[in-house]
Amino acid sequence: MSMSSSTIRNLGQKEYEKRKQAALEVEHLVRDLREKREFDSINVLIAQLTNDLADSPQPNARKGALHALAGTAIGLRQDVAQCLSFLLRPVLASFSDQDARVRYYGCEALYNISKVARSACVAHFNDIFDGLFKLSADTDTQVQNGMQLLDRLMKDIVTESEDFGIDAFMPLLGERIYVVNPFSRQFLCGWIATLDSVPDVDMLSHLPVFFDGLFYMLADPNKEIRSQTFSVLQEFLREIRDAETIAYAPIVHVLVQHSASQDKFSRLTAITWLHTLVSHGREQLLPFCAQILNAVLASLSHTEEEIREAASRSNDTLRALLQASHDAQFEMHTIMHALTAHLASSHVATLVASLGWVHMLLRKSAPRVMQLSMQIWPALFKCLANPSEEVVRLDIEALAYMASSTQQHFGPFIDHLLSLFREERPLLEARGTLIVRQLCDLLDARNVFVTLASSLQHEEDLEFAGQMVKALNLILLTAPETWELRVVLKKPGSEGTELFVTLYPAWAHNPVSLLAVCLLAQAYEHAAELIATFGRFEMPMAFLVQIDKLVQLFESPILTHVRLQLLEPEAHPFLLKALWGILMLLPQSPAYHTLKNRLSAVPELGLLRLQLNAQAQIASSGRASKPVADTPAAAGVDYKALLKTYEDVQAKHRRLQLQQKKAEAKRMERK
Repeated sequence: MSMSSSTIRNLGQKEYEKRKQAALEVEHLVRDLREKREFDSINVLIAQLTNDLADSPQPNARKGALHALAGTAIGLRQDVAQCLSFLLRPVLASFSDQDARVRYYGCEALYNISKVARSACVAHFNDIFDGLFKLSADTDTQVQNGMQLLDRLMKDIVTESEDFGIDAFMPLLGERIYVVNPFSRQFLCGWIATLDSVPDVDMLSHLPVFFDGLFYMLADPNKEIRSQTFSVLQEFLREIRDAETIAYAPIVHVLVQHSASQDKFSRLTAITWLHTLVSHGREQLLPFCAQILNAVLASLSHTEEEIREAASRSNDTLRALLQASHDAQFEMHTIMHALTAHLASSHVATLVASLGWVHMLLRKSAPRVMQLSMQIWPALFKCLANPSEEVVRLDIEALAYMASSTQQHFGPFIDHLLSLFREERPLLEARGTLIVRQLCDLLDARNVFVTLASSLQHEEDLEFAGQMVKALNLILLTAPETWELRVVLKKPGSEGTELFVTLYPAWAHNPVSLLAVCLLAQAYEHAAELIATFGRFEMPMAFLVQIDKLVQLFESPILTHVRLQLLEPEAHPFLLKALWGILMLLPQSPAYHTLKNRLSAVPELGLLRLQLNAQAQIASSGRASKPVADTPAAAGVDYKALLKTYEDVQAKHRRLQLQQKKAEAKRMERK
């Protein structure tokens, strides 16, 4: 039994009613064949409809085929499953037809077939879903309406089914999730929400398959899509809070990626998720600590306040988690790598948070941090140039903590610092004093100065050495953090002598600084000898400016003990000689008059005693003798050797200056 020629002809008619009537004839024919259990004949009939009509170039024939295929399913009733695969192929193919009416009738046909087949459709769900996915982007209104009816029916069927294979469906969803069409995105979002609501379907375990795509949907310009996607994500987040086991790795990977999104809503949602995961997963999140830290630190300086606040909460939670953990639970080198990267940030909030992490790790696991000190030191030293005083303060505290951990690290630390100052001269001028003072406050000031002096003693960049000593000398003489050093230098005894001799070779790079230390240490005879050498060579303007400032310093409370010794000139003759020498070096200036006034205040009686002592020595010996040394704090020092050191260092400076002058002269000649 087969279709009559009139039935076939009517199925291809233009008039809808004729096609519909012919489809009813096919339905009756199939019903008769089903009752006779002639399913092979039914399959032949379906093949005839497919080949002769569904694949026809005539749109009306294709429409008629779809009517007839739906009628076939109705005629098969409960036995439709036996022929379902043959029915679905031409119907699903119609979804790609160029004629919108054909696509619409395809929706109608599949709707009728699905109503009959119900749970049998589940076995072909992927094919049906892919067909619906195509229709979701259709621009024809009627096709869209038909697709939505069919979509609701399929959702009901899947929800009721006990045989739905989620594992087989996930790869298809993973392929389609990156669609950009807004209607298709809504379609996918709706299906994800529907499947997640089915009790027997565990969508959470498959979340990594489509999680990334959901975040791209979250950045859709369409507000409705963003809202729909956010609701789906919120439901999954709720489920995660209640879940016992979660595959965190792929989820964290996606969240870290989208926490750097240019879309603010996606970024905020990703960071909020990270905070929830850290709060919920606790130790299970420690293997991903560096990745999460990267994401959070980058958002602490975002322009949006809401994102900054979310990042701050996440940062605090993550830091508290790691602080409470055991060392073996996290990889220090990955965390340090992340911190090193963010210490190069130009944003203060990110830098402050990064330094907070460094402080915490030093308190928690200093030995492990110090093993990686060479990795992070360059980044920490660069932070010293940051305009923010808070950043510099925290940075110095971290560096000081690391430097003080062992003497083994202190020397390299000082070398790094000097290298930074050498390369960044503006930093030395702008922040050098602050940095050294804070180091002296946090560490042992004597150790800082002795180590700096030891390194500067062998400094090859002579110009830098002189500049550095000038800065250190001002700190030594005026800073509250170095008052103990000044006390040591003032007092007679081996401790002061040792410090004086240790500083001397480095201070020899700057004559005026060396002279100031000699006055502080009461090495007046040597000070007078130094001043005598100043006149052998031309004195540049910078030298005279330093002498001017030394006079100002002489009038400060720092050198009160020296001024008081002027009350007894007979006991300190070389102090007078040194001060008169300084006066002779100065041009007529306010500093000159200040020092001259000070010297004029020396008691005349003391000067008379000094003169009488000198005359008595001449009378007793027949010639003038050298006054008694007035250098109690530096007794026993080999001043000849020190003076030789000074002269050798200054000879290097003069050779450098001569080379510079010759080079400048050659440049001028070329011009």
